[in-house]
Amino acid sequence: MQLTKEPITLGLGVEAKVGKRINFGPVGGDETVRRAPPVDYVFDRSGSKTSLVAWDGLAAHGPYDRVSFPKKSPRLLVAYPKHLQGRVETFLSALKDGLGQKSPAFESGFPKVFGLMKLDLDLCPIELKGVDISEVERVYRDAISESLQKNTDVDAAIVVLDEPHAFLPDIQSPYLRCKALLMTLGIPVQSVRSTTLSQQPYGLGYTLRNIAVSLYAKLEGTPWTVAQDRVIADELVIGIGFAELSGSRVSEKQRHVGITTVFSGDGTYVLGNVSRECAYSEYPDVVRTSMLSVLKEVKRTNNWQPGDKIRVIFHAHRPLRRIDVASIVFECMREVGSEQDIELAFVTVTHDHPFFLIDKNDNGVPIKKGSTIRKGVYAPKRGTIARLGRHTRLLAVNAGFLIKRPETPLPTPLLIKLHEDSTFGDVDYIAEQVLKFTSLSWRSTLPVGTPVTIFYSERIAELLGRLRGVPNWSTTALDVKLKHSRWFL
Repeated sequence: MQLTKEPITLGLGVEAKVGKRINFGPVGGDETVRRAPPVDYVFDRSGSKTSLVAWDGLAAHGPYDRVSFPKKSPRLLVAYPKHLQGRVETFLSALKDGLGQKSPAFESGFPKVFGLMKLDLDLCPIELKGVDISEVERVYRDAISESLQKNTDVDAAIVVLDEPHAFLPDIQSPYLRCKALLMTLGIPVQSVRSTTLSQQPYGLGYTLRNIAVSLYAKLEGTPWTVAQDRVIADELVIGIGFAELSGSRVSEKQRHVGITTVFSGDGTYVLGNVSRECAYSEYPDVVRTSMLSVLKEVKRTNNWQPGDKIRVIFHAHRPLRRIDVASIVFECMREVGSEQDIELAFVTVTHDHPFFLIDKNDNGVPIKKGSTIRKGVYAPKRGTIARLGRHTRLLAVNAGFLIKRPETPLPTPLLIKLHEDSTFGDVDYIAEQVLKFTSLSWRSTLPVGTPVTIFYSERIAELLGRLRGVPNWSTTALDVKLKHSRWFL
């Protein structure tokens, strides 16, 4: 059906008119649409071992820190319902030794791909027969505590959940309660649902890829980084995210602030994080306090000297009503970097906008080899950048093989908007950098739809907000034993 161009009545006194699509074309000799170069995954410090596909690079070269990674024989505690023991053992065997010809997606095991000597497993079967659902989390915790009394030398844990227990309220959730217990002891946790254990080998291979990458990052490893353009300035990128949680419709919402720092100095990225909770009215003060803490730590770590040229780019998911976050972070940066030559940019990166990008010349990709059915038809190639205005860009991050099904709707591009008070104004450079950050997630082997500066920040804020309600939960380990772990993946 074609929409009429005549006014459409939406309500009393409210009308809308449908105009023509906006066609992007050259303006003043400048192209308004271009495509960024593909993102190169990097697997060594020299930058010589690269790949356009994350898992292919891992399989060929091993992880980025293969030489320096200290935990060559990690020990995992595996807690699981006893009635799932056979399937759990089969799953663990596949994780250790791979699936061979059953699934080329995970042909070799976790130790071989990541250059480990071996993988030790402490099995912790949990008897749940006759246990009331309200007591499941306690039985899990008791079993884990007993196992740790026998052997405290554990580097990480896998908690297997039966499907009926995977979505219990937080206070009854065996995953969240076990995560709180283990993380308090400095042990990061990876959850696995029983439905994963029942996957066919071909599909299980892809799931094992994601689990292996996430697990390695939780063990403080760096699976890969991405190639970054060399710049004169010492560059720092900071992502600001938050999560709003409340126990009920009538209870007051708490805003949980998450800040992820991503340093870029020699073409590689190193991530750190900090987060805390606050009421809505406290949000500006918490942002200011957290930002000052992060910036002071970075200044000390990077050894900024008077006169050094420093570039700081801030990523935020969306502007907040009645709170000018940009002004807050600019003030913090000027305070900490008063002796340095500072370039500042504040950028909002969001999917929440009315725009779509359509490429009528794109025929999509086949759903599988040899098929005539295609997916992603009219979706612009990943990395397509369209200029909306002087300070705004649209960036396509989801296209081609990243689109799951033929009926999947046209993906929404990211809207990137530079704050007008920014002193660094190269929006195209910033858009390309945002694209690279979508490839830096270690939650899976595929790029994510939001740059990790924001994606990780909101993940951290959400998890810490949920953990806050767990009795005896403490964040001390996050600043000590888990400081370099990506425990939130």
